[in-house]
Amino acid sequence: MLSDFKLNKSNRIPYYYQLYNYLLEKITNGNLKEGERIPNELDLCAKFNVSRTTIREALRELEINGYIVRGRGQGTFITKKPVESIALQRVTSIVDEIKEKGIKTKTRILAQNIISPNEIILNKMSLGKNAKVLVIERLMLADSSPLYLTKAYFPYDVFKKIDKKYLENLSFTKILSEYFKIIITHRKRILEPDIPDKEIIDILEIKKNEKKVVSYLQTFWTFNHNGRDKIIYFEEYFKSSQSIFVFES
Repeated sequence: MLSDFKLNKSNRIPYYYQLYNYLLEKITNGNLKEGERIPNELDLCAKFNVSRTTIREALRELEINGYIVRGRGQGTFITKKPVESIALQRVTSIVDEIKEKGIKTKTRILAQNIISPNEIILNKMSLGKNAKVLVIERLMLADSSPLYLTKAYFPYDVFKKIDKKYLENLSFTKILSEYFKIIITHRKRILEPDIPDKEIIDILEIKKNEKKVVSYLQTFWTFNHNGRDKIIYFEEYFKSSQSIFVFES
């Protein structure tokens, strides 16, 4: 079950964070189930061929984020999924909010393609293994500087293509409501820190003296199509030096 991990030594992402992401994927995909005991640190060192420090840091990240619980003399166990804040669900459109503040914005469309998504995306969108997805990559600039990157995944059986003029001038919220006449029945957002790969660093123009951590926002929109629930999934990467999220209640 834990035999397919491959450490990418040429990747700038720290070893422990690569291992953390691998274990997190196993947990979220259900390969490691709630209540299941995972091997001890020494066994994990031998299995993954990494140092004990790397193992400890990866487990520490999982524990901080609520995915495992560790007890002295008892072992390490997969726990319930962490509690998620609903505060961000109140935000209808970050693009519209920025514009309302009078900030000069510009949208750059980086890609619009039809793909056969990997298992992670299929699971997030509750799609079958042969499903196609329309993926759009869009960069938002504020005052001529990259602010955040959006990767939007649309079920291809509903969305064949979205006109470039809409993508450049409207938020996804307005595109769906005004152009496709779609009503979102449920919204869910998950915000967490992430270490960007080279692609994200280059697109967001993160400089060497800036923090190599971004705010990673996942958004799930559910809508009804011909009597069945469909999901639109977004991944958004916000440049830490130019963005901050404020939660109020």
